[in-house]
Amino acid sequence: MEACTEVLNQAADAVTAHFGAAPERSVTSDAAVVTGPPMLHRIWRTDTQAVIVGPHADNGPYGYLTHLQLSASPLSLARELPPEGDTAALERWIEAHVDW
Repeated sequence: MEACTEVLNQAADAVTAHFGAAPERSVTSDAAVVTGPPMLHRIWRTDTQAVIVGPHADNGPYGYLTHLQLSASPLSLARELPPEGDTAALERWIEAHVDW
């Protein structure tokens, strides 16, 4: 778990350095978003893309594996982030942008 968290932190640092800005939003994943231990999803948005660093479930036959993923998807899927505190809506937003 510690090694996964360290890799996610390094990836987030690289994205932050590239964009010159901290993530716009961070949320700890739970079983609704991805199988496996809770880890942070970090979200950045550009004019056209959603960029997310976080865990991603294995959709193969094993199902219990957790992958670490950097995803970039069109913001046209859902441009605006849900309001702060609406965790369920943010989980749906993340799912829409990492599994498009």
